[in-house]
Amino acid sequence: MEELLHGAPDAKSLAFAKLSRLISGFLVSLRAFDHREEWEDLRQIVLMKLVQSFGQGKLREPKAFVEYARIITRHEFYDFLRTTHGAEVSSDPPDLSTAEPLDETAALSLRTALHRLPEKQQQVVRAVYVEGRTYEEAAAVTAIPLGSLKRYLQQALTQLRKQLFAEH
Repeated sequence: MEELLHGAPDAKSLAFAKLSRLISGFLVSLRAFDHREEWEDLRQIVLMKLVQSFGQGKLREPKAFVEYARIITRHEFYDFLRTTHGAEVSSDPPDLSTAEPLDETAALSLRTALHRLPEKQQQVVRAVYVEGRTYEEAAAVTAIPLGSLKRYLQQALTQLRKQLFAEH
């Protein structure tokens, strides 16, 4: 951010290009391909918020910058979906009450994959999907902050997908 705001012209250009690629990468991870024509607007909004946060001293920790930029990008993309397309973007877990029971082999594969996850990820998966708690309830029971719980859950589900679907 320092180079983008106060660097030499070449450094500013390079910093802007890096930040734009970073934000585009986050949009790719959000699977925002159907809204590609709005990416430039979203990148500009995120960059403005990053500059504003930097100016207010909120970005003191350089190690947290990338995660902060990812969170802002995600929030802006979901806000964009809600306002422009009327899309419902839920922060609650999906309803699995109508899901079919797993056969014995699938259950064993899932149990094995769950045990390979780090402890925190196992805790949140158990609390949300096994015990059926809302995110807020799971955060209270596990004493994990809500934002961290959602991050652990996302990481766990990504790992489970990789483990379970790599086998097929």
